[in-house]
Amino acid sequence: MQPIQSDLHHQLLRQDFASSAETQQQLEHCQMLAQNFVELENGIAILSDLKHNKSYVHAGRIAEELGIFRNQEQLEIEGIWEDELFNILNPDDVLQKHILELQFFQLMKTMAFDKRKDFAVISKLRLSESPKSLIHKMFYFSDAHHKNVELALCLYHFDVFPSPDYTGMIVNTAKGSIIRLTEVDNSNFLSAREKEILKMIQQGKRSKEIAELLFISINTVNRHRQNILEKMRVSNTTEACTLASKLQWI
Repeated sequence: MQPIQSDLHHQLLRQDFASSAETQQQLEHCQMLAQNFVELENGIAILSDLKHNKSYVHAGRIAEELGIFRNQEQLEIEGIWEDELFNILNPDDVLQKHILELQFFQLMKTMAFDKRKDFAVISKLRLSESPKSLIHKMFYFSDAHHKNVELALCLYHFDVFPSPDYTGMIVNTAKGSIIRLTEVDNSNFLSAREKEILKMIQQGKRSKEIAELLFISINTVNRHRQNILEKMRVSNTTEACTLASKLQWI
């Protein structure tokens, strides 16, 4: 597992999940969406259950063309990664896809529950041994009461407008607007001051030194540090610095 994929894996699976009848209803609803997509688009739908660390694969006729998920219209697999599909994709594109999904997961934490359904990740992923590409679209589904991301639905179909490069973005599907491109540091997740302090922490500076450099109190620095940990849902500033660097926030 690559480092970025490992980070995303850790972030997704260590959430504080809770059982509810609503969660089961949501799973059944998403399974229906996955099956409908496959029947309409001849595509592949992967529904990942993050709480139970397993996935449901719904494979249409595209799977025959790609030589994967053979003779399996519906398949349950252990884990949340569709490695059989990743193995036939350009590895650089898969890496960019995981970076984008990590950004998307962090963005979802900042968003009101009723707004989350309007956002998705869209990527163009090149096949490693073919001039063809796939369009990938991913949605996160959250528990209304606990605000966790419970399910991830990934949809794949052939790209009929091929281009030579990887493309990926987060979009508001209701407004048709691009929220964040992978090439652009456009994160409003941390404030400018929080990113400034996190960068200094990354450089090895302690709270007292940061306070003196920024002409603020140590208490203010420590409050910013705590806010960073709470926003990023990490245990310490070392984890925060590592994750923020990979997301190109600092």
